[in-house]
Amino acid sequence: MILVTINDRLGTKTQVPCLPSDPIKLLKAMVAAKIGRPVHEIMLKRQGERPFHDNLTCADYAISHGVQIDLELNTGD
Repeated sequence: MILVTINDRLGTKTQVPCLPSDPIKLLKAMVAAKIGRPVHEIMLKRQGERPFHDNLTCADYAISHGVQIDLELNTGD
């Protein structure tokens, strides 16, 4: 089990537990449950990089214990 820090870049950080073998889609679902937003609005990425793809795993993106990931909301506006 690893703890990933999700930073919304507005001063709020949330820690979410997951496994390295979990797909990004599952990580997004856990983040959505924690912050109270729909899954389809959540976009996860590292600073300055492209958004993560849902079908790849945390291990594919070298996400390990203590890693910080940026959260962006894609509301379609």
